[in-house]
Amino acid sequence: MDDTHVSAKKTGNLSQHSWAGKFNYPDTKNLLNLNDHFFSLERFKEKRWCYMGIIHPKIIFGCAVVHLGYISSAFAFGFDRQEKKMINHSLVFPPLGQVRYDRNPENGICSYKSFRGQLILTNDKKHDKRSIKASFYLPGKSLKANIDILEPDGGMSPMNFLMPMKNKTSAFTTKIAGLKARGKIIVNKKKFDLISENTFAIFDWTNGFYPRKTCWNWACGAGVASDGTKIGFNFSSGVYENGLLENTVWINGTPFQQGDILFTYDAKNPEHPWQIKSNDDLINLKFKPEGIRRANDNLGVIKSRFIQLCGSFEGSIKTKDNLCIHLLSVGGVVEEHSAKW
Repeated sequence: MDDTHVSAKKTGNLSQHSWAGKFNYPDTKNLLNLNDHFFSLERFKEKRWCYMGIIHPKIIFGCAVVHLGYISSAFAFGFDRQEKKMINHSLVFPPLGQVRYDRNPENGICSYKSFRGQLILTNDKKHDKRSIKASFYLPGKSLKANIDILEPDGGMSPMNFLMPMKNKTSAFTTKIAGLKARGKIIVNKKKFDLISENTFAIFDWTNGFYPRKTCWNWACGAGVASDGTKIGFNFSSGVYENGLLENTVWINGTPFQQGDILFTYDAKNPEHPWQIKSNDDLINLKFKPEGIRRANDNLGVIKSRFIQLCGSFEGSIKTKDNLCIHLLSVGGVVEEHSAKW
């Protein structure tokens, strides 16, 4: 699919823009004006993460490698949608060689390796290869994955965003929702075989400078609408409202940017349904939770409290040219996260 420039404008001293298609840069260092000298304070303020998710009728899987400069983390979870069981592995540690995070979203590796397990996220656009290899073990909590991520027939364009942030800094993120996947996931010896006809993938690669305290909501899903349209979406609120928004819907592989998204839910009872709507009424979705994972980490330097729910979306997505797509049960996740990092 050809590259498509979507929008660009100037904000203060920073150029903010978004485009669909190739990354077309060696890495994100120049985009972010990063001084990566070993003794530079910028290295410790920089934040990087790569998240990959899998949506299947029987399992929802997610994993990420996170590098904050002064501390790192990795997680992987598998939610058995039939048995309503969540297996979750989450590790936080100093970046002492366990983590690799290459600064190119199309060509590079984001990985974690230690005696506790390993997670290897590979991106190789040159050879059309993107993959997940995960292996974590604790008694009663075995989780393994070997997955190839594929582009759907007809191709699919990622959305790339260069965002202005506070104090004349910036952040870059690449999002894709609706890729295909094949392979296997094993949860406590229970094997899930993934075939590309009914398995969808989500990709979130981010590198930038974020406020010391950040709170956000996030929703992401992918699947097939009631009329057979292939649909994917990525929505967030609370992070980029001072600039460009990352909110995007993919329809049969083509991305369409969206406006502000409002998340409405019971924070004390997040297992109840969520409402996700846009201010222009083009997005009107209801999320039905099936399972939940939580964390409340306080390590002094950093604090992180989040809830992430697996489940399904129903409702409607409209385009500005009056195309209306109805969703009956499209799998995905929603999240509430407060971080001091």
